[in-house]
Amino acid sequence: MRVRVNKEKLEELKKQLKPGHSWWALVGIIVFFFVPEIIAFFWGDDISKYFALKEKNSIDFLHKFLYEQLKSLGENSIFNITLGIVFVIWFFIERKDKA
Repeated sequence: MRVRVNKEKLEELKKQLKPGHSWWALVGIIVFFFVPEIIAFFWGDDISKYFALKEKNSIDFLHKFLYEQLKSLGENSIFNITLGIVFVIWFFIERKDKA
């Protein structure tokens, strides 16, 4: 059985599915990529010490494993900062093309 595809409707659906660029997207980029790195810069040592202490006082393996993973929250991530910068550049380039 063959299915007919209406190319105009398909193009219209593709345009509807393309994500929009609102200022909320920029706020989301800042909140998810830059704010955690700023917090890690100022309070990274305290975060690492807190989770190291929780890991030391934990009894079961699961909690020890989770606290070990959470200790890395106190470290700055160049990957997150770079990805955030790429998204901000992408955000403004796409907005410029639409204007």
